Amino acid sequence: MNSLDDPAYRLELARGYLAKAEKDARDGQWDDCLANTQEAVENAGKAILSHFRPIPKTHDVITSLKDLLEQASVPETIQQKVSGALDVFRGMGLETHIRATYGNEATRTPPWELIQEPEATAGLEKARRAVALAEEVYAAMTFPPPTGESPSP
Repeated sequence: MNSLDDPAYRLELARGYLAKAEKDARDGQWDDCLANTQEAVENAGKAILSHFRPIPKTHDVITSLKDLLEQASVPETIQQKVSGALDVFRGMGLETHIRATYGNEATRTPPWELIQEPEATAGLEKARRAVALAEEVYAAMTFPPPTGESPSP
């Protein structure tokens, strides 16, 4: 995987969804905020993954990110950054996607009645951190230090 097209595109998606989530939060649209934060986190994770392996067809990227930490081809500084931030990807996968998009089908509760501000703002903080991490990884992989120097942790 030599192309930076996939990581750049996924990072663009992550940033775009984060911007939408920020607007939704300002407007008090908590279900839309959570839906967009989930997409931001998912795409931030896929931006990281795409530097090293094919992008999985899943909303849950945490398992793939954990697997990435075991690959020798991943620089140690990247492993440390990802390892230290795995919590931002927990709880931001398929289940959150379904709740924020479809609500609770068993109780017939639509997302705009189900999702409240605390859940959405917690997701928004995770999205901010995930996008920042994806940006750090992208910068490190795009502009590596000269040979013989280690990237700063």
